[in-house]
Amino acid sequence: MNKEDSILFLGDVIPYKAFKFHNSYKTVFNLECPITAKGKPVTGKINLKVSKNYLKNIFGGNMLCTCISNNHILDYGNEGLQSTLSELKKIELSSFGLNAGDENICTPLVIDFNNIKVAFFAVVCTTTSPVTQIDNKVYLNVLNPDAIITSIKKIKASVQRVILYIHWGEEESSYPTKKDTLIARKLIDEGVDIIIGSHAHAPQSIEKYNNGIIAYNLGNFIMPAMKKVPSYFDKSGIPLSSFTKKIMFWNRVSWGIVIDIKNLEYKIKKFIFLFNRIIELRFTPFDKYIQMNKHIFDSSYEQIFKSHLKKRALYRKLIFFVTNPYIPQRIKKFL
Repeated sequence: MNKEDSILFLGDVIPYKAFKFHNSYKTVFNLECPITAKGKPVTGKINLKVSKNYLKNIFGGNMLCTCISNNHILDYGNEGLQSTLSELKKIELSSFGLNAGDENICTPLVIDFNNIKVAFFAVVCTTTSPVTQIDNKVYLNVLNPDAIITSIKKIKASVQRVILYIHWGEEESSYPTKKDTLIARKLIDEGVDIIIGSHAHAPQSIEKYNNGIIAYNLGNFIMPAMKKVPSYFDKSGIPLSSFTKKIMFWNRVSWGIVIDIKNLEYKIKKFIFLFNRIIELRFTPFDKYIQMNKHIFDSSYEQIFKSHLKKRALYRKLIFFVTNPYIPQRIKKFL
């Protein structure tokens, strides 16, 4: 691998504080929320944002571009979006995944990276409950395989590489869905070189498929615990509920994939965010999810998938009980 021709791809980033991250590769990541102190929250969903821009503190000068096609970037409407774009402009960081026209057109960001023309596309799956447009003027690219293929064919002759970020997947799962696997492989067959997945909050498998690379979900690179986050706002901007979610160990670990854009050689890194730092870890036998499950197209896979999610849900409940034990009032009197 030639370092000068290589890009580090990362998953979800909510830059809520200045993490220390030592890295010398040009980097691409998914910006999972708007950067804004203002903006009216959209109704009926979990709303995320950060008020300060710590991206430069975290990544230094190694940011190449960022994906903004996800289920939270429009959580605070056009004002929140414009604030985000302004903050990105301040640090000279380009973004991709947003359209200013027809919702069925996938618009790429084309970058000349070390004399290699690269087209960056990004789409969000509607299963992630995103806000996909503002006032019928600004659209997120929505996952539509036919529209993506049409856009790829239009630009393929003028670029050397096509890279696609997809915001999708079952939350908390370290297994990709069978449907997502079929879509990803079809897109590779139709001309995409690299697919990077985000949203699941858990790292999933990475595979070399035909002439391309698929990272189904890289997991959370930086993501805070959610504690009573105001959510489900009404039309007047008053929250009707709040959202709380602890971070499990699978939410803290993520993959990073370094890819030589010229020859598509790659290596995988393992990260964890702890104590205001991003720490690179060694791989262990517990990192089995990095390999595609051999039963992916068998009838047994659905049961494996459901059992996996059930175990994680039970573990989460157990941790919550241990850290927040319920003690009846009559017993509290004697403690």
